Amino acid sequence: MEQPLIIVVDDEPDVAHILTLQLTVEGYRVQSANDGPTAIELARTVSPDLIILDIMMPVMDGYEVCRRIREFSSTPILMLTANIQDQQVASGLDSGADDYVTKPYSAVQLLARVRALLRRVPPVRAIISAGDGTLQLDRQRRELKINDKVIDLTPTEYQLLMLLAENVGQVVPHEKLLSTIWGSGKESDHDSLKVYIWHLRRKLEENPRQPKLLLTEWGIGYRLAE
Repeated sequence: MEQPLIIVVDDEPDVAHILTLQLTVEGYRVQSANDGPTAIELARTVSPDLIILDIMMPVMDGYEVCRRIREFSSTPILMLTANIQDQQVASGLDSGADDYVTKPYSAVQLLARVRALLRRVPPVRAIISAGDGTLQLDRQRRELKINDKVIDLTPTEYQLLMLLAENVGQVVPHEKLLSTIWGSGKESDHDSLKVYIWHLRRKLEENPRQPKLLLTEWGIGYRLAE
């Protein structure tokens, strides 16, 4: 079994490098981002098990990054703060963080918080099955198989299918699909969503015009069959 994947978000290269080394030595897989927009896109595409997020960053601070990630992910977030004032800590927790560590911190303390969060939250399922098991989506390999045949997907098709697979058997509203995949402000672009759903059906279904896996809930959204 692969070790948990952790995203480190800090605009200070030296801090991010040291933190990455500490986590790597402990056996964790690590990816890093040095700004908020990059962190959000990374969280959306790689489905990490944990995010370590610095509050004080230019362009987009940690609070906003946390709120944006919470729009599409429940991945645990550990915030790093240089200030232990109650209001700052409260703001971090209110924006969706699960825990915080104050700078300067010891490696022992940080790693203990990481282990605690990973124990608290069940690991993300590596493989999601749908349609009586005929469809299998492998997070680790970013690979789709249908009846054991590998199907090529574009990055956007993969993200769309993963969001549906994470809610397998449940209807995902049009607005959630659009805002999660394409960002806020795109919630009304139903035509683009229909195009991508059609492309996915051509790859998933025996007969795209009579779908059995990727189903339409008229006027609401789409559902991936259990």
